[in-house]
Amino acid sequence: MPDKNFTPAQKIAKESTIHITGMIYSQIIRYIYIAILARILGPKYLGIYSLGNSITQISESIGKCGLDVGIMRFVSIHESMDNSPEIKRYIKSALKMGFVFSMLIMLTQIILAGWLAQDLFKETVFLKYILIAYALSLPFYVFIAIAASATRGYKMVKHSVFVINILNPTILLLTAIISYLLFSREMVILLPVVVTGIIGFFVISNLLSKISGISYNGIVSGKFDNALLKFSIPLMFMVIFGTMLHWMDIMMLGYFTDAKTVGLYHPAIRTAGIQQGILSSFVGIFGPMFTGYFAEEDHEKMSHIYKLVTRWLLTIILPFALIVIIFSKNVMLLFGDDFIIAAPTLIILTSAMAIYSFLGVSSIALTVTGHQRYNLINVVVALILNGILNIILIPKYGILGAAWATFFSIIIISILRVAEFWVLTKKHPFSKKLFKSLFSGLIIGLMLLLLNPFLSDFHAALVMLITFIIGLSFYIIILFIFGFDEDDKDFMRSLNFLKNKVIKPNAEK
Repeated sequence: MPDKNFTPAQKIAKESTIHITGMIYSQIIRYIYIAILARILGPKYLGIYSLGNSITQISESIGKCGLDVGIMRFVSIHESMDNSPEIKRYIKSALKMGFVFSMLIMLTQIILAGWLAQDLFKETVFLKYILIAYALSLPFYVFIAIAASATRGYKMVKHSVFVINILNPTILLLTAIISYLLFSREMVILLPVVVTGIIGFFVISNLLSKISGISYNGIVSGKFDNALLKFSIPLMFMVIFGTMLHWMDIMMLGYFTDAKTVGLYHPAIRTAGIQQGILSSFVGIFGPMFTGYFAEEDHEKMSHIYKLVTRWLLTIILPFALIVIIFSKNVMLLFGDDFIIAAPTLIILTSAMAIYSFLGVSSIALTVTGHQRYNLINVVVALILNGILNIILIPKYGILGAAWATFFSIIIISILRVAEFWVLTKKHPFSKKLFKSLFSGLIIGLMLLLLNPFLSDFHAALVMLITFIIGLSFYIIILFIFGFDEDDKDFMRSLNFLKNKVIKPNAEK
């Protein structure tokens, strides 16, 4: 079945399933990586890694200059018009601008490394070395982000999924294991991030060249495009502020407390953040499709996939959130006995991230319809609120204070995005079909609460395995009992896992 004959549900299913598969693999591998750091290095070293990573993530968001989002939009629009020369010109321009900006940010982070490590966070010189090493990898990661977004602009996610969700986490984990076995604990933190960036750079370059025909020489000859830059700069600030919002609790915990406290907090926010991976799996194809419909002024299809993706997000996120919340102590025990103290923090953060991810496509909808300035305002409001709450709550409540600050901030930004898009376009993400998922989740939640006491004596890893198998199995059964509409059936036909069995192929499609 050619892509052009796919229904919206089938196209989303086909591409998002690729992304979801990659996301699941990525989250598992990165989870193992964090668990290794926690188990063999302890909370303090995990906290040092988290501080170094948070600073570098903010630097990367500045280095990208919003070009990763901008190039996806420009490629999507011109790809729908079959305008290959313009697509090449935009991609070359985006990659060249990203390289220049990232080099400037790299030098800035290297210069500030000593002040950040020893004056701001009051940590040892090792954090300074981490910041310098991670800075050297910045141009590679910025290139990866922009190039991957360019491939998604062609309404294909398999290339970016392979590099970002499969290759990079695999290299990260393997390099960490080799570093521990051959070198030292410090090298487990230093080497993997740098090696992963370099390898990912060469692989995505090759894949992008096959799709677009752009070579390294072509990138060098690229010119700064004012239209692309003008569109991307507001997005840059939105991404910077959004990244700062994401990492602010880590940095402020580092400022007000110490690396060990940051290390205790990191697995909780990492676990809760898995739900954002689910969101990005759908956004990877929702963004280009929504952009195409917007360019065609097809408001009916815009509204349809907006509600459809929101419903599917709730359906997938809800069981995960319930399992993590109800078995929060078991989740934290996966990282070691020292981390069980962060179980209440995990509950707060998981609840917040579930709502944020469920409503998350509103942010992309605002951007592709030309209302990106509202996203910028929303992030600034949430960032200021988060900063104020962190200053008030962290000194008094520690990691719980950071969690509550994050909770209120991202709930506010989620509500603002939905309300604004609703007012601006008369489109909202809600439908009556959401109640099916909500009611199914309520049944599973009650079942898990009853099951919890009977699993208290088992090892944490076994408890989580049993819980996910039982919980997800019954959740799927309940959804089957309630029944699926045609969009759901299209989704599953595209997966080919119920073909000719429970769901018969539709002869008309």
